[in-house]
Formats: sequence, structure tokens, C-alpha cells
Amino acid sequence: MTLDTHIHRLESRDFEEMEQTLDDWDHRYRQVGAGAFRGQLLLTEVGSLGIFRNRWERAIHYQGVAPKGTVALGVTLVQTGEGRWMGQPATIDDVLVQPQGAEAEYISAPLWDSVVLAIPEADLLERMADLTETDPVDMLRRPSLAHLTRQMSAQVREACTAYLRLAEQSLAKPDTPSPLPEMAESTVELMARALVSSRLSNDPKNSVRRQRQLIANSVNYCEDREDQPIRINALCRELGVSERTLRNAFQNRTGMAPLTFLKGQRLNRVYRALRQADPAARLIKQVAQDNGFSHLGQFSHDYKQLFGEAPSKTLKRGRRDVRVGPAKNDDPVRGFE
Repeated sequence: MTLDTHIHRLESRDFEEMEQTLDDWDHRYRQVGAGAFRGQLLLTEVGSLGIFRNRWERAIHYQGVAPKGTVALGVTLVQTGEGRWMGQPATIDDVLVQPQGAEAEYISAPLWDSVVLAIPEADLLERMADLTETDPVDMLRRPSLAHLTRQMSAQVREACTAYLRLAEQSLAKPDTPSPLPEMAESTVELMARALVSSRLSNDPKNSVRRQRQLIANSVNYCEDREDQPIRINALCRELGVSERTLRNAFQNRTGMAPLTFLKGQRLNRVYRALRQADPAARLIKQVAQDNGFSHLGQFSHDYKQLFGEAPSKTLKRGRRDVRVGPAKNDDPVRGFE
């Protein structure tokens, strides 16, 4: 039986556009790395299996749920710096594991080039069950990191890279028969073997859970007072912790200071509001104030530092900088050389 195969490519300078392109995912992106964003997607669908190359050239905070009925696996091809999956450091030899229906959180490295596989849960469980006497359901009960050996990690990256290259070739020559479905099958089989052979970290220490809960409580506190300035001393009093405890929690689990992280959340809300607004409305001042920015000069400085452009440019820009379509012959999949 021949499986339906769909491939398309997108390049964007808008992380929100990349988020919305993956419309099967229930998720949200926020930019947390300073500077103008650039991203690329190479999307492939082979039957019910989704495999895509995802490149972020600024650190992004992902929160969300994978497509219904699937287990999502993230393979890092290239990264600069350190990512954090569920608050825990993630290296290039770790696979990000997001079980079916489980909400997960990832703060990427400043450059994160990856392959993400959304595999039907029943298919993955069946393959894993054939390889181990352990119940694979227990291995996929919550978001985790699968720590691979260097040899297995290199093998997985090589297979994912080969798959992407073939997808590029198939996109460039759509009328030519492609072995992409067969390669997709072998890639999923390899991922099942990698998970079974890995050391899973899916039960974080109590200290990790406490710090992540403290961050969540901090975010909720600020969202309840979204039109008020962020006061760290007031936040600490409300949560009943010292400033040092709060600072350590944010630094350990997000890599950022509390004010930097929380202010970034608000700046991202402003960004989304401006992207959705009518440029003729001239509402920048009001949107800034509605999100707790009373000093407009400082707001403009912080906004430009985070997103690499002035708020007025975001308002005017719309979504006209997105390019969707086949890859050019002189535009290889970067980061694989």
C-alpha cells in the first residue's frame, strides 16, 4: 500500500507564524532570546506520521501538547548553548520525549536545529514492545529525556539528516518516485530502538518540581496583575520566599533572572497583540500600558532588544515576510555539513 506523502517548506522571521503552521499541535511559542528571529520548517507527512525539521535562530520557549494520539520525539541536530526540557538541561545526545496528551515545556538554546517526529502512539508502543520485556507504556508515562549513548545519538542524527535530505530532493522533484515512506519507516524503527536502549529521566527530583512550581506561581501572579509593573519584592512576599530562592529557581530552570523571564512574557503578549492589530489603529501605547509598561521609553528599548525591531515595525510588518515553497538548489539544509 502506498502511503500519501506531503512535503512543504517554510521560512519565516515570525515565530508566531511558525507556531501556527503546525496547526495539529496545541502549543504556544514565546521568544526569549534577544534579537531578530529567523526560523525554518521542512514539513513531511507520511500517512499518519509527521516528521519535520525545525530550526530556531533565537531561543524560544515552547509550551504545549503534541498532535492527538501521537508521541512526539525531538532530536537535536545542532545547538549553541543549553536547552531545558521540563526544567532539566538537555544536551545534543538527549531525545526530548513528549507522550500522547501530556503538556510539556522547552526553552531552547539560542540556536536549535532539530528533527521532530510525531509518531502514532500505538505504532511506537508496538515497536518498543517487540524490543523489550519492559512495558513500554511505563517508559512513556510523562515527558522525559532519553539519554542516548554517543554512538546511538550519532546514528540517530545521521538517520534524521538523511531523511531530511531525501525530503528536500523529493520536494524539488515532486513527479519522481521517492523512497521517503520506506525511509520514514526505518527512521521510526531506529527511534524505537533508541528509546529502548536509552536511560530515561522522567521522574525529576523534588527540588526540580518545587522550583518549576515556584515559577508557575510567579507567572500566575503576574498574569493576575498584567496591567501593573512587576515588583520582585512584592512577588516574593506573596509567594513567601526569599529573593535568593526565587532567583535560583528561575536561573536553574529557565537560565534567566526572574524579571527578565517575566518581563519577556509580557513583551510577547504585546508582540502578539501588535501582530493581530490593524496598523491604522496606532494602539502601541495602550497595549503597552495594558501589559504593565508605564515607562514607554524603557518599554520601547526592551521590546527592540528582545525582538530586534521597534513596536511600530511589528505593527506595520504583518505577515508579509514569510516564504513558503520548495527549497532552492542553492539553499541547502544548513547545519548538516
